[in-house]
Amino acid sequence: MANAGFVGGCEEFCTPGCAVRLSGRIHRGLPELKRRERARAAAFAAARRPIGDLSGAADRVVPRVTTRATHRGELSGIAATGREVVIAGIVIDRFRDGKIAESWGELDGTVLFRPLRGMP
Repeated sequence: MANAGFVGGCEEFCTPGCAVRLSGRIHRGLPELKRRERARAAAFAAARRPIGDLSGAADRVVPRVTTRATHRGELSGIAATGREVVIAGIVIDRFRDGKIAESWGELDGTVLFRPLRGMP
């Protein structure tokens, strides 16, 4: 999950009906998660997603992550720019039977799209 995303292995990490809520959007089920992760992997080569902090209680884990990647493919209509992006965020994952059943994440989309559009 960390650096490569879920590409090719969503079943290892997520329940079949997993719901991922990311910055106001919801992605449900393994097929949708795979599609999303493949698109992200195609747009951002060699993404690195180290976990800065990790805490948890009961069935929830909260990692603070900072993703660094190079924009190498089309994303939301923006052609590859070759620019590096850095996106920080907080995620709350709820586990069931050792797999992610629900996830809530907050990322600043403006931080992602500004460099891709050539803005400071």
